[in-house]
Parts: sequence; C-alpha cells; structure tokens
Amino acid sequence: MGTALKDVKLAGRHVELAWANGRSGDLFSLLWLKDHCPSPKCLHPDTRQRQIDTSAIPENIAARAVAIEENGSVLRVEWAEDEHVSRFDAAFLASILPANRKRPQRVTWDAAAIENNVPSIAYESVMTDDAGLKQWLELVGTYGFCVVSGTPATPEATKALMQRVAYIRETIFGGFWDFTANMEHKDTAYTTLAIGPHTDGTYSFDAPGYQMLHCLAFEGKGGENVFVDGFKIAEIMQRDHAAEYRTLTELEITGQYIDLDRNVHLRATRPPFRLNKAGELVQVSYNNYDRAPFYLPAAETEALYRALKMFARHANDPAMQYRRRLAPGDAVLFDNWRALHARDAYSGYRRLCGAYLNKEDVESRLRVLRGK
Repeated sequence: MGTALKDVKLAGRHVELAWANGRSGDLFSLLWLKDHCPSPKCLHPDTRQRQIDTSAIPENIAARAVAIEENGSVLRVEWAEDEHVSRFDAAFLASILPANRKRPQRVTWDAAAIENNVPSIAYESVMTDDAGLKQWLELVGTYGFCVVSGTPATPEATKALMQRVAYIRETIFGGFWDFTANMEHKDTAYTTLAIGPHTDGTYSFDAPGYQMLHCLAFEGKGGENVFVDGFKIAEIMQRDHAAEYRTLTELEITGQYIDLDRNVHLRATRPPFRLNKAGELVQVSYNNYDRAPFYLPAAETEALYRALKMFARHANDPAMQYRRRLAPGDAVLFDNWRALHARDAYSGYRRLCGAYLNKEDVESRLRVLRGK
C-alpha cells in the first residue's frame, strides 16, 4: 500500500484516513495519536523513549483540527486542550496497520528442497561490509540456517564472526565453547555418542535464539551433522495430522538440565509448538533427552505420546534431513527456535567450537541493517 495520504477527517473520537492508492476507512483513535506524538516534547529525540505520561491523557481528549501536509506525507493534528500540534509521518502510520506489517520471508524445506539450494555465504563477505552481514542474516531468517564458508578454522575467527552480529550469550556452558568429547559438562554433546534431532535450551525460560557450530578439526569416522526444519514438520502435521498438531500446541512439556556437581537444576515449561495470539508458530521446542518426568490425565498422556511419536517420526525421516559433516572452514549459524540439529556417532578426534546468540539481539541487528 502507498504511504501518501489523500484525505483526513475527524470521526468522533477517531481520525479517519484515506490513502492516495484508494484505501480508506482506517481509524486511529485520538488517545492513540496523543500517546504516540513524535514531537520532542512527547518523544525524546535521542533516547526515542516516551516522555508523555500515558495515564494522564484525558479520556475525552479532543482535536481542534486535522489536516494533511507536505503532499500527503504528513498528518497534522492540532489538539484542543493545550494547543499542542502533532505531526505524524504517513509512512509510520501506514506501517502500523495490520495489513502492512511485514511477515518473515520464510521458506520451509525438506532434504530434496534444500540439497541443491543450501544457504551459504563467504566469510570475507560477512566480515567486510554490512551488505554481506545483512545477506547472511536474511538467509538465516529465510531458511533457518546458513553456512559461512571459508571461515578460518580457529576459535578467534569463529568468535569474531559471531560478534559481528551481537554479543555472545552466557549459559551454564559458559560463553564461547571450544571442546572435544571430554565430558566437561554432563551433556551428550560432550561425548562421541549419536545425538538425535533436538533444539537446545528446553530447560531455559528463554531458550537460546541462535547457535553457531564450527568443527575446527576431525580425524575419524562418522560424525555427520544433521539439520531438520521444525517449521516444515509443523506444516506437515497441521495438514495431515491435525489432532496431533493441536496437542503439541496445547500441552506443555517441561525440560530440565541437572548437574548437581555444579549445583545446577534448570527447569522450564512450554508447548513443543508455541504459537502467538494470531495462531502463528513462533517456536519449536523439542528435546527428548532433556524432558522432565510429567503427569497428565490419562487421555492427555495418551494424546501427548501419540503426538510426540508423530513428530519424532518426521524428525528422524531421512527425507526431512539435511546431512553434512561440517568441515573446518564451514561455520553454521542456525535458528534454535526453528531448526533441530543432530549428530551421528563417531570415532576418533573431533574439536568443535561455537556459542549462542540471543533471539532479540540477532533480530535487532537485522532490523537496523534493513533500516540502512
């Protein structure tokens, strides 16, 4: 929709807008407009924080006049109470309307769809300029993961790559990891055993949003990495197994991590498919290893086990899996709220490094890059 205004009028306690492209009837309440006044008096020009006391705005607030300025690019509101004038950018008002809110450009995938279209970008491109950084994060947002090829096989280079986006998240595993199968922590990742498809941090209230893995050295057999698009599984289940899909959106599962030697016992609870109020999937949370004991009524228990079995069947189906043994130089960043990851058992020596990034920090970085 175009962002130029064609007409404006007072409609009771609202302002009614008509746009140059023919759309009309959009209402903004006077309370909302006063609360969002962009003048320096109401919105601090440096901090971008609200200066006005929202609770002090009179419920019967009135406007003396409304008008369009600057060829439709500005809405002017002259307030009756204090003779204050608010000028709103029409593009800002248009962006608030539900019809214009941008949704993620998400492409879900299975093995056949991704094998010939693996999202990848060169390390130098990411590190050299913001255009490369933006492309990298856009690819991660679209596909749920992206390989950064040509990454120097050192902890320092990998850490610098992550810090190109944001600060590294600290957890019970520390910040940046550099480890082998040494059982430094009580977790299967620190062994040579196979690890099935899962997401990390099901025991955290705010599970890590993104994770990077980079294999610095490998001498042995096995150890293929596996990635699965959890949103693709959700699509399939919603289409073909509606009852099981609904169960995973409604019943909550508790994850836990226990390491009593370090005085740690973490627990968090949420449904495997977490939806927003619009019914849209925002997070897949699945880790059979870290699931805590639970008790539900008999019917719900049966339903949950059926749904988990259906989910696991898809997650472990080779047709859903992108398989690749990560080699030195291939650093992969993936969305831990979407992509499940796994690893085959291996023998020999394997050195891995990586870390977590917060969801909001990655989205913040991309939001700023898009604004540029």
